[in-house]
Amino acid sequence: MVRVGLIGCGTIGSSLARTIERTYRRTARLVALHDTNRTHAESLQQSLVSHPPIVPLSSVIRRSQLVIEAASAQAAPRVVTLALRAHRDVLVMSVGGLLMDRAWRRAAQRSRGTLHIPSGALAGIDGVKALATGTIRRATLTTRKPPRALADAPYVRQRRLRLEHLTKPTVIFEGTPREVVKGFPQNTNVAAVLALASGASAARIWIRVVADPTIRVNMHELDVEGDIGRIRCTVQSRPSANPKTSELAVRSALVTLARLFGPVSIGN
Repeated sequence: MVRVGLIGCGTIGSSLARTIERTYRRTARLVALHDTNRTHAESLQQSLVSHPPIVPLSSVIRRSQLVIEAASAQAAPRVVTLALRAHRDVLVMSVGGLLMDRAWRRAAQRSRGTLHIPSGALAGIDGVKALATGTIRRATLTTRKPPRALADAPYVRQRRLRLEHLTKPTVIFEGTPREVVKGFPQNTNVAAVLALASGASAARIWIRVVADPTIRVNMHELDVEGDIGRIRCTVQSRPSANPKTSELAVRSALVTLARLFGPVSIGN
């Protein structure tokens, strides 16, 4: 029985917690919850049959064998680093935060725990990893979302972009994965997943963000060229209950849980 602690009790964290309790009750048990917004934690606690206790961050890590981070890009590096230093396994959802801090890499090298990074809303990551065993020459990722999903991003607010007035698809950002994560921390985990999976230098990865008033889904267009071939794919996913997050990202995390707690693992 794996003891699981959850950090971040919003849309994604709550979905993962309910899945663990419903589907993996014979192999995993929620033992602790934590959220900086206690109302979120209390709401989730009351919805779970097991009513796991709400405790400080340090207590979640101490009580758990697997720590699930579903909090924020700002919180992710610290959560991952502390959990790995305590030799815990970690499932991280706010992958973008890992590009903003390198301490977790050192912790991962010394830890007996394992860091699990889901593919999120991006398809083709297994192929990207395979290409990365050779040489990746270039990679581009274009993320398209309805304007309302991007309106609260720091990049948009700092530049006072009026996305509500757009009448056609408009490129509002171009840059490196680290730059896009800084400007759109709740929208671009896919860029971080691509960067980490490819191992390519920032100069070889280019990210575009498009505000598109003509769509109601989140779209990601991936194009990666390596020494043995090329991967091109397009993903469309309806938003989750949180419009900034694709439902596919939530489902990807559920697949990761199945790999951790289920009897069969498919893909690399």
